[in-house]
Amino acid sequence: MEIIKNIEPGEFGIEGEVYFRCFDKYIALSVEGENIEFAQMCAEYLNELTDEVISSLCEASIRYCNGFLEAIGEPIKTFEKPTEVLSLIYPSVLLVPSPGNEREPVIHMELNCEWEPEHGMEWVVRGNKVLYVGAFNGEDPWSDFCQKEAWNYA
Repeated sequence: MEIIKNIEPGEFGIEGEVYFRCFDKYIALSVEGENIEFAQMCAEYLNELTDEVISSLCEASIRYCNGFLEAIGEPIKTFEKPTEVLSLIYPSVLLVPSPGNEREPVIHMELNCEWEPEHGMEWVVRGNKVLYVGAFNGEDPWSDFCQKEAWNYA
């Protein structure tokens, strides 16, 4: 199975599709610039996420879900297992940044979710650490993320 397919020039670089094992489907791929080798590294990293990282993404997504629901006065959701939240999440795009000096793959994703249809959500993972989970803000995946903002549920 091809991890990346249907590559073609896009408005800001290369566009195509990438397979996301966690959801067993292809999603959109947007590559800043034309570095297909770095995009391949990021696609492989996406599909090799450890159970620990996936669990951390799910737990942070639940915190975001319930924080948002609480803020709008809706009842919070409970899950028997953290991975159950994935049934409420729909990955949209793997955003591959320009690698700059970095040679480390990064996951920067835009996702849709049932609890926040207007802004969706965003995941940033680097170095097997979940760095950002929250509303889609177009975070810089190369940011420090040491000082965690209130809207970051990672």
